[in-house]
Amino acid sequence: MSKKVMIIDDNEKFLRIAGLLIQSFGYTLITLNDPQEGLEMISRDPPSLILLDIMMSPMDGSQFLDERRKIPGALDIPVMICSAWRLTEEELAPYRNEIVGVIAKPVEPALLREILKDHLGV
Repeated sequence: MSKKVMIIDDNEKFLRIAGLLIQSFGYTLITLNDPQEGLEMISRDPPSLILLDIMMSPMDGSQFLDERRKIPGALDIPVMICSAWRLTEEELAPYRNEIVGVIAKPVEPALLREILKDHLGV
């Protein structure tokens, strides 16, 4: 059974491109453009890893992380921030223990593959 990667991003183009890459690497894919839907899904069918954009509306990535804390077992799911927004250490500080890293967009395919392999194996 392949590992499941959830991408939460409001950019449809990014969802398509990253999704194709992730599937080509052999992972099962869930793409969502609504963080609220992601919160509902992780309690029903948790992924192995979440790639999370920060700049979304009406719920942004920080709010997603805050709400995720309320879901039993959700903190066991690694989260990788994937954003074009360059986050400062101060912005990341409240989530430092909850995220496994930050990837800057645009994402290089080889880097994405390496990150997924490091965190999920396969």
